[in-house]
Amino acid sequence: MNTSNKWFALAIILVAPLLSVIDVYIVNMALPAIKDQYATTNSNTELVISSYLVGYCVFLVTGGRAGDYFGRKKMYILGMFFFTLTSALCGWSPTIYSLIVFRFFQGVSAAVMIPQTLTMIQLYFAEPKERNTAFGFFGITLGIASILGQYLGGFFAGHHFIEESWRLIFFINLPFGAIACLLSILYLKESQQNTDSKFDVAGVWLLVTALGSLIYSLTKIPEEGLSAEINVLLIISSIFFFIFWKNQKKKTDQNKAPLLNTTLFNIKSFNFVLLVVLFFFGAHNSYLLICAIQFQDTLGIDALVSSQYFTFNGIGFLISSMIAFKLLHKWGIKLLITGCILMIISLVLQTITLHDKAFIPMIPVYLLIYGLGQGALLPSILNYALRKIPAQHAGLAGGVYSTVQQFSSALGISIIGSVFFYTLKQGLDGYFISMSMAVIYLILVAVLLYRISLFSDTKLAVETQKA
Repeated sequence: MNTSNKWFALAIILVAPLLSVIDVYIVNMALPAIKDQYATTNSNTELVISSYLVGYCVFLVTGGRAGDYFGRKKMYILGMFFFTLTSALCGWSPTIYSLIVFRFFQGVSAAVMIPQTLTMIQLYFAEPKERNTAFGFFGITLGIASILGQYLGGFFAGHHFIEESWRLIFFINLPFGAIACLLSILYLKESQQNTDSKFDVAGVWLLVTALGSLIYSLTKIPEEGLSAEINVLLIISSIFFFIFWKNQKKKTDQNKAPLLNTTLFNIKSFNFVLLVVLFFFGAHNSYLLICAIQFQDTLGIDALVSSQYFTFNGIGFLISSMIAFKLLHKWGIKLLITGCILMIISLVLQTITLHDKAFIPMIPVYLLIYGLGQGALLPSILNYALRKIPAQHAGLAGGVYSTVQQFSSALGISIIGSVFFYTLKQGLDGYFISMSMAVIYLILVAVLLYRISLFSDTKLAVETQKA
């Protein structure tokens, strides 16, 4: 493949992360409009977000295996086609329950696309410098997508292009998805297939049952309390998580291609990084949800204006992420801790002041500080997750990292988001309580990062040899 074709292929490939990440965030700003449209509960609106993340999380590794087995071009096109189709179904949804179901399958479609994107970049760009540049564009795409997601959600919800204008947050995917499918057929090349790859069907269904039961029960607790149904679901979730772990460990020991290879959990430093991911994304995604509700419902800010405020978050992210790549080698993990501290400062300021409309003009400043911290921390977490992983486990570690990232996002929204809605229902200051939880999550992130910095290279080498 000549140079110009490679970069054009990259542009096609990057449509997948662009659309999939936009759809994580685009719903936040439109949630009040969705809730009003269906006259539904807060827990159901939470499930509109978390169902997408659950589908994304559970099928991410399976999507990667499917690319190995059937060919990455085929699975990319298939994933993009169904992502476009389920986007249309989400926009059409006549009930909140059909929207939740279609969002789950939209997440599954995203999980089929994304692993192909990462692998095709590696295949198309064999030269290290070009590959670094290509992955740099991948990172920039993720940053732009997060900005666009928050902005477009408010843009479509705040305008009245059509009746029930919020539905455009899903219909906007249709032209881009259709064009991406067509260009993929014409210009992408197929990769070599590996028919030795196997699918862990049992692992997928065990994880779907365990995670689905947990997320559903956590989001329903604020309205139903610890009812008999909720208690049963929590017990089912615990049992299936236990069975899933034992099943995966057994298959790992027998070299049977499990959904989650447990060998990596022998590396203590990697476990610490996964805990960082768990608390960081749990805090970050729940924070975006809570802000979207607080800005519109409590402060009375229009959805469109709210979305415009979040562009300051994106500006801060892009600036600091570009600087962070240059400083990471010199500062190391201190850079990540500094970013975390900036995010904590922003959240504390918002928690203290954003009950009063007099502080609305300060929102761009708060969000810029948060974005600066996020940009210093987020792009480098994966680097620290993989830097001491043996080469033969790097691809597997990336899959585990991505799975935990989506899981922690869904779990954070379910826990912190549910606390937010429950405390509001009880007449308490839900914003202060839930934002304080997010601050505690980020403090734990800072502590874990400091703990990771204490791992010596010698100790890490011993751990990776054991893995």
